[in-house]
Amino acid sequence: MKRKCIIPLVLGMILMTTSACEMDESGDANNNRIRLVPVETIEIAPDSFEDYIRISGVVEAIEDATISSENSGRIQTILERGEYVQQGEMIANMDDRLSRSQYEAARTSFELADDTYQRLLALYEEQIISTQDFNSARAQRDQAKAQMDQAEKQLLDTHVEAPFSGRVEERFVRIGELINPGMPVVRLVNTDVVRITAGVPERYSGQIVEGNPVNVRLRSQNGSSFDSEVSFAGNVIDNATRTYPIEIELQNSEGIIKPEMVVDIYVRRTTIDDAIVIPRTAIVRDEEGINVFVVTEVNGEPVAELVSVSTGFATGPIIEITDGLQEGDEVIISGMSTLSVGDRLNIINRFSSNERARELQRRERPAVSH
Repeated sequence: MKRKCIIPLVLGMILMTTSACEMDESGDANNNRIRLVPVETIEIAPDSFEDYIRISGVVEAIEDATISSENSGRIQTILERGEYVQQGEMIANMDDRLSRSQYEAARTSFELADDTYQRLLALYEEQIISTQDFNSARAQRDQAKAQMDQAEKQLLDTHVEAPFSGRVEERFVRIGELINPGMPVVRLVNTDVVRITAGVPERYSGQIVEGNPVNVRLRSQNGSSFDSEVSFAGNVIDNATRTYPIEIELQNSEGIIKPEMVVDIYVRRTTIDDAIVIPRTAIVRDEEGINVFVVTEVNGEPVAELVSVSTGFATGPIIEITDGLQEGDEVIISGMSTLSVGDRLNIINRFSSNERARELQRRERPAVSH
């Protein structure tokens, strides 16, 4: 019975040894096996590339003025806040009785002086009166005319008129108040056309000039954006900010854009034809420089290869490649964090490089909505 027990024990040890050898061999095979990494790629297709710089700007109304009185008097009528007024229409009206009486007196004096002048003119032409008498009459007529014009101006100034069409945003006086010349009456604002001011870093001097196309994005209006161009580019650098000023004018008939809004401005610097562009996230930097992972084939299988590249212009999420890639190359754009040279690839999605670039630009800078 003891011999029967020994035989199964020996057989079991032989089987365990054989199984262990097989596991070691399998383990070695697994250790030498190429990893399979899921990635997304783009196929390089040259396209035109618009290089933009992004800066912040502030909105202001082109026509925004505090309207003051040029005469003294008591306010009788005045527009309410929020009311619109056309150019030349009355904003406020003052008691004009004193000014009107002064004008009437000045007008009467002028009519008398003019009548005297006309009578003496006929006598002077017939050489009945002296030149001195005639010149004296003409001087009195001219003086009376000047006094009448002055009185008329004071009368007209009792009516505060709008110098431009706009909306009353603030009132500084009320009905019944006595005001003096130079005293503010209302703030009048016209936002049909607005101006955006911004500062461009001095390194772009000579590149961002009047006429450069721009896209303006409103931060507070769900990404609403407008196309325009630089209407003014300054020649003087601000010492504090090292920027030079630019201005952009926008039509705003719907009143969407408000003064003092902060906006994002995308100024087009240049356009490059047949450019190769890829997402910035595809760039891999190391101590040797700038690289990207591309797809190559080994034994018919897609494998990761690291390629050195040179870059050019960069705009938002995309960057231009000037050397190292060519049309048809397949660049890996996601999954690089776990990727090593020689890893076998499981390509989940493939995109065209220009389609992917346009998609990223749409996310960064939405399509024009106005």
